[in-house]
Amino acid sequence: MSDASTIQATDRERVTSAIGDALAGVLDYELPSLTEETRLFDELGLDSTGVLELLMQLEETLDIELEADGFEMSDFHTVGSLADFVSGQL
Repeated sequence: MSDASTIQATDRERVTSAIGDALAGVLDYELPSLTEETRLFDELGLDSTGVLELLMQLEETLDIELEADGFEMSDFHTVGSLADFVSGQL
């Protein structure tokens, strides 16, 4: 694995972990084991208000600024799709 691939993998792990932590805070309940395929709305009950809270938590945790104009609702379909979006913002 090249250095760039290793950095990308590390970023992805950090983002995925931050998403899990942020979801637990936003949803305010013990989350089941999250996978990349966990559906945010269907399985976890995330709603539009929760999306905004989740984005704010991720910005704070990861010390980044997410471009609200840059995302689509499909970015919030699963943990993996959200991790793809956020990783692309790093």
